[in-house]
Amino acid sequence: MLRFFTTVSSSVNKPLAYGGVKNIFKKQQVAGITSIQLNKLPLPKQPVPNLEKTAQLYLKSLQPLLNDAEYKNTEKVVDEFIKEGGVGKQLYRKLQERYENTENWMSEWWLQAAYLGYRYPVIVHSSPGTVGPAQKFKSPDDAHRYAAHVIGAVRNYNSMIKSGDIKQEMMRDIPLDMQPYAMILGTHRQPSEGVDNLLHFDNPDHVIIIRNNHFFKLPLTDSVNEEQLAVTIKDIAERSRTPGKPVGILTGNDRDTWVKDYNKLISLGSNNKIVKDLETALFVLCLDKELPKQFFAKKNNESVRGLQSLTGCSSQTNAANRWHDKTVQCIVSYDGFVGMEYEHSPCEGLPISVLHDHIINYVKNKLTQKINIPKEYPKAEHLQFQLDSSIEDAIQKATISVDTLAQDIDLECFLFDEFGSNDIKKWKMSPDSFIQIAMQVTFYRLHKKPPAHYESAALRRFKSARTECIRSTSNESVHFAKLMAYESEPISVKKAAMLAAINAHKNIANEAAAGEGVDRLFFGLKMIARDEKIDLPKFFSDVGYTRSTHFTLTSSQVAYKTESFMCYGPVVPEGYGCCYNPRPSDMFFGCSSFNSCPETSTKGFAETLKQSLRDMKKLAES
Repeated sequence: MLRFFTTVSSSVNKPLAYGGVKNIFKKQQVAGITSIQLNKLPLPKQPVPNLEKTAQLYLKSLQPLLNDAEYKNTEKVVDEFIKEGGVGKQLYRKLQERYENTENWMSEWWLQAAYLGYRYPVIVHSSPGTVGPAQKFKSPDDAHRYAAHVIGAVRNYNSMIKSGDIKQEMMRDIPLDMQPYAMILGTHRQPSEGVDNLLHFDNPDHVIIIRNNHFFKLPLTDSVNEEQLAVTIKDIAERSRTPGKPVGILTGNDRDTWVKDYNKLISLGSNNKIVKDLETALFVLCLDKELPKQFFAKKNNESVRGLQSLTGCSSQTNAANRWHDKTVQCIVSYDGFVGMEYEHSPCEGLPISVLHDHIINYVKNKLTQKINIPKEYPKAEHLQFQLDSSIEDAIQKATISVDTLAQDIDLECFLFDEFGSNDIKKWKMSPDSFIQIAMQVTFYRLHKKPPAHYESAALRRFKSARTECIRSTSNESVHFAKLMAYESEPISVKKAAMLAAINAHKNIANEAAAGEGVDRLFFGLKMIARDEKIDLPKFFSDVGYTRSTHFTLTSSQVAYKTESFMCYGPVVPEGYGCCYNPRPSDMFFGCSSFNSCPETSTKGFAETLKQSLRDMKKLAES
């Protein structure tokens, strides 16, 4: 999936200032690492790419983004950085030593810098949302039954993980790391000063259900079946008719504010025990209220549900019906929305999409079976936070913060059903590269310049690895985007340029997926400089580095087999986010930008993207 550490100010994953990073990282920011081992085949260590080769790839990636004078100056900066005796060489040798002495030279740094040390709110900025296929609930009891089966589905999936009964995925003959699958359930991000803690529990024995801002603890025992759980959830609904205090909204504030409020919260009454129950739960189930019709006045259902998955929509609807620190929050709304929000720290999007698809298919199968209404059922424990005036005040401030962010993020989510990955393969092209180049054309059509374009590449062929950046903008992609702006150019010329752009992207993507990309090596060198207390090298303040890491377009493919998609926010104020799920006959897209930026338009991006896809289809078929 997505998310990365940038070097310039941004609205998402805003980095810590270089000088401030030194003092905040803890040696023990991850607690209770899973003992579950899912890898049946051994995996190699993530390599340290060759410095000189990476420098050349880096310079090539800058050519579309810099003018001639800027590029020539950057060449000099790079040559000085990597020359024998230069600071880059010194840092590189230290990084090689770290490679020899660690299981993965990058993973701990990345977890700290890109996630746990990131202090903006996790909602929109870091935590993606998943929108599942719409359901038709004829009565509240239908929603309660669906929610009960969601619990059953997650328990079933958890048992499969715990037993190790999950095949090791392969990319052709290359085994992939399965450990992320063991890190999504029973995991929690605990707020802490400077850098948060990541907690994981292998054997959770309960779930937390949030309904109308009320929290309930439901123990999970083998003797309880899903028919009983449906009655339990109905009982929870009866006991939470009156809205509860919106304590959950505190978790949507920025992390520095939240940790202060968190420490106040757990000091009151039995609140610490309640928070421990949240931390140790298998997952959180959010039973959302229906959304008012006005939410759909200007947006389609998919876009509104994207906002619901990211933020809960508003403090007046479901924004407080959350606990954003939990890795997995499944959402079932009385008006038929089912989805998920996930806290990004422990893993990328694929394990989440696999879990989501498992839930959707499991519940779909269960709904075809007849049910018997049981007379006896487990009664959930109502967890009631104790509040004082300082927490009441904190809730009011968090409400303003969350509502402001929810109103600022603008989503356009849609199903593009004119063709899918099967057609693109028929044209003998890479579906992912085809879509990426369509985004390049889209951005250029809107802004008359190329984006600094980030695509996430999974590094799961290596042990405990995370991601690399695919720098999708290339000389070839920009050349093609410019040609598409002129109708007079011959079709044959445009098609040749399109094929060149797609092939260039495919090559860049393959290098990144093999651990030979650009960004993670330089990230590692920067972290070595921090650890060794070396002044930040000029390389990292050069215009080539700052401009090429100020990602105005961030994208990732997250595959679902069900009619589902993922969405998230941009990573810079004037940027776009675009997550997509290409399926055999169609494609889902989740596009985003910020309303506060006058330069961007999510609707404009979405409509132009559709047209770019159509235009490229015509070229492919010509």
